[in-house]
Amino acid sequence: MLVRGKVVGKEGTARFEVKKSKKGISLRVEFPDGEPIDYSLDCPCLEPLELLGLLLPAIEERLGEIETVLVEEAVEDRKSFLDGLRKVFQRKHGKRFIGQSFKS
Repeated sequence: MLVRGKVVGKEGTARFEVKKSKKGISLRVEFPDGEPIDYSLDCPCLEPLELLGLLLPAIEERLGEIETVLVEEAVEDRKSFLDGLRKVFQRKHGKRFIGQSFKS
């Protein structure tokens, strides 16, 4: 999953990007003054906005009082059940697809 947006504070705006996978979750916040915050966990135990929420006090120190958090894009990278079946089927039966005959 990928979530992008921005945090608006009294003294500026910072863009953020949170990526979550089966292996973990990472957050990058880019500030107007240049130096970003990068944070990651090797556990996918948090949702993207939960991780952002935990780091809001650190972000607030650099942006002043936070006025709003805007999510501009949220992309789920799940594959459908049918895609999973096709992948398994292709491994077991070569390049045949669901719906094709098993006759050679």
